Amino acid sequence: MARQVDQRKCSEWQQRLRGFEKSRLTVARFCARERVSVPAFWYWRRKCAGGAPEPQTPPAAFSPVEVVGGRSVSLRFPIGAVLEIPEDQPDLVRVAIGAAAGVSQPS
Repeated sequence: MARQVDQRKCSEWQQRLRGFEKSRLTVARFCARERVSVPAFWYWRRKCAGGAPEPQTPPAAFSPVEVVGGRSVSLRFPIGAVLEIPEDQPDLVRVAIGAAAGVSQPS
């Protein structure tokens, strides 16, 4: 048997979701401001706002890569981390870039 949705809570969340639409904030920032969790936001949006689907994670954006001389390929991440791979290992470079982009590798 399906659980009944708490109408008072649903009404409260509908109002909150309207506020989100007007806020122009990201979901994470809006939730921090409202002191609610991001999973709760998506749960109540699905339950009370007409079944809106959860967003898909956008693919990571990479800048074009140009290998210029040297003995290694460096992948520099926005958080400051650097991964260096010997340039004579093109398969490893491909795997590292694919993993960073979230692309599954064949087994």
